[in-house]
Amino acid sequence: MKRLVGLLLAAAVTASGVCAYADGVIPDHSGTSMDGIEIGTMQLNSAVKSYSDLFRQAGDQYGVDPNLLAAICMQESSGRNLSYREDGSEYPAWGIMQIEYTLGDSFAEFGKRTTGEEWTLEDRLVPEKAVPFAAYLISQSLIRYDCDYMKMIQSYNFGQTVLNRIVEAKGDDWLAERANAAAYADNWQYETYGDAEYIEHVLRYYHNDIPYVGAKVRLNGELLQFDDQYPVLETVNGDTYTLIPIRGISEALDADVSWNGKTRAVTIKKDGHKMILFVGSDSALFDGEDVELDIPAMIKNNRTMVPLRFVMEAFDVNVDWDGSTRTVVIEN
Repeated sequence: MKRLVGLLLAAAVTASGVCAYADGVIPDHSGTSMDGIEIGTMQLNSAVKSYSDLFRQAGDQYGVDPNLLAAICMQESSGRNLSYREDGSEYPAWGIMQIEYTLGDSFAEFGKRTTGEEWTLEDRLVPEKAVPFAAYLISQSLIRYDCDYMKMIQSYNFGQTVLNRIVEAKGDDWLAERANAAAYADNWQYETYGDAEYIEHVLRYYHNDIPYVGAKVRLNGELLQFDDQYPVLETVNGDTYTLIPIRGISEALDADVSWNGKTRAVTIKKDGHKMILFVGSDSALFDGEDVELDIPAMIKNNRTMVPLRFVMEAFDVNVDWDGSTRTVVIEN
């Protein structure tokens, strides 16, 4: 029975991937309706397209649609680094992803954590630094807004505080209230605040051109948050499988998970059972017996990724796949 359920889940992942990329739909969006929003009516320029690999890498790492990163980049700067005037003199700039100076401390800490080097405000002008940080900010916002890309996109422009006040005051009618955002900002002396149609301006550049292999995990109704590597979908011989960082396994199973760097092995213990998975191996040990794997554990961005379906089923945990939102649903 476990094998049958597993094959059905794998088939669901593969089949749903086709409709998940329907024109005009962000694959893992849920929440505020996109009805009436024009999507993909304008093209990205060559400067933004040149960062496609960077958008893909950052998107897959932080669980963000890379095409959305490209659309934000196009809206904010057209992919150009406008840090110098025509006469060569410098002037303040936020980089291609328009990262505000108020995030200087967070930006420095992010650089320290991910590269071992504290980044400066000037580093915001470096795409290889600005894009991953923007993806990280967006991933945090998606958790905050429960994968509602509409709220996430607007918060990228308004900021969390102002948007939250609008949503709290108007509920489902928050979109119409954006034009009055200035009334929700503290000590704001101007009649307008930010871009009240930022969602529309970003999504006009949204296209499903960059492959997205990211996935979300919802545990008992709540989205799981990952700091530096989100789950990804890997396809082997036509079947698609979800790989998840071992920390996610620990949370989802409430299990004891350990890593042995010398043997490159992950050990998972729960309810008297023990599983050992070896990086790169097509087999694992479960309670001392060899078990064949459809896909081996692997290292991605210095994080050990293990096959979610196999592990969950071995420990009798219910797993399902929501293809419309690219989300693995776990009830434990």
